[in-house]
Amino acid sequence: MKAIAGAAAMSATGISWGADAAYPSKPIRLIVPYPPGGVTDVAGRLAGEILTRKFGQPVVVENRPGANGMIGSQQVASAPADGYTLLLNGLGGMVLPMATVTGLPLDTARAFTPIAQMAEFINVLIVQTDSPIRSVDDLIATARKRSKDGLNYGSNGIGSSVHLTTAFFAQHTGTNLLHVPYKGSGEMLVDVVNGNLDFSFSNLPPVMGLIRKGSIRPIAVTSSYRSKQLPDVPTMAEQGVADFDVTSWLGVYGPAGMAPDVVQKISAALQEGMAQPQSVETLTAAGFEPKPRGADAFAELNRAELTRWKQVATKASISLKFGA
Repeated sequence: MKAIAGAAAMSATGISWGADAAYPSKPIRLIVPYPPGGVTDVAGRLAGEILTRKFGQPVVVENRPGANGMIGSQQVASAPADGYTLLLNGLGGMVLPMATVTGLPLDTARAFTPIAQMAEFINVLIVQTDSPIRSVDDLIATARKRSKDGLNYGSNGIGSSVHLTTAFFAQHTGTNLLHVPYKGSGEMLVDVVNGNLDFSFSNLPPVMGLIRKGSIRPIAVTSSYRSKQLPDVPTMAEQGVADFDVTSWLGVYGPAGMAPDVVQKISAALQEGMAQPQSVETLTAAGFEPKPRGADAFAELNRAELTRWKQVATKASISLKFGA
């Protein structure tokens, strides 16, 4: 942990590694702190391809799963801040743990340099196909007519993005909702399909197949815009729930203290590559909405999201202890 603390200290004091005019002059490692085959892995491998094409140096994508992304993230935080070890991570690994978990071995807000956002995927409000709930207004009205617990909903765990999104919705709409946590999204979605849960939010990629099959019905998307994959499904704002722009995003980070010119070089390469039709097609096929942002905007997004989700978690009394 000394290396991690050192990285955080360099960030706090403004010390950065010296610029490398020849960067990159050797292969780059890109750590994806989740198992291979998932949507995060798709984005990581795309980032690797973009940087390889741009820089003419191999980018080796390594999956280092464990502890909700913490193991792989620690490896990057303790690496030299020279731009040769990068991280692909996002809201679920960089922000939500800081908002909900005490005793973390890593302060992600201080241990990393945000380089570029790549994409985001929206959350979708879903119900069983035969549910009488047809709109957000229906859901709110039904919840208010019920007992003190209102409607029940599922999530893939306490402190997950789905849990926090629903807590945010309850706070926004003044509704009482009963949380039923599951060990994973698969079990939760089975109970939505079977009608054992009144509703749930979900990241879009895991439920697109169920929506296409007609096993569940989408009521709303949580982004400020309609999804290209669900163009007929209105946003929360269109249904009267203002200021409810919630997405799960991801991007590329480096260790704290990176030289600004190296950061900008990587950031510009990623943004340029993300604008290519092939990149857009790859991300869209995986359920993402391409959303490239530069280093400054991505850093601001990280700060703003940490503030928002800390407030939501505190108000909802969502608190976990690392390792418990």
